[in-house]
Amino acid sequence: MRFTRVELVFVAFGALLGLLVALVFKAGWLAPSAAFPPFIFVLLGLGLSEIVAGLALGRSPGALVGMPARLLAFFIGVGVLALLMGGLG
Repeated sequence: MRFTRVELVFVAFGALLGLLVALVFKAGWLAPSAAFPPFIFVLLGLGLSEIVAGLALGRSPGALVGMPARLLAFFIGVGVLALLMGGLG
């Protein structure tokens, strides 16, 4: 499967979001919680960014990025988060 340019940017944004969430938790700006784990911030950030991009481009947010690209962006974002934090917990 080949990704479009928008989907590749979305995947790169997922990695950047994982990096930012890890840095925020490492800096101590947010305390880790068992009820709200850090990878949820990656998931919420990806969802909100897709909604904002869809509204800005005048397209339906669900039609902007395909499901394989969404999954890849989430997995790469969580992978970067886990690498930088030493785990997901």
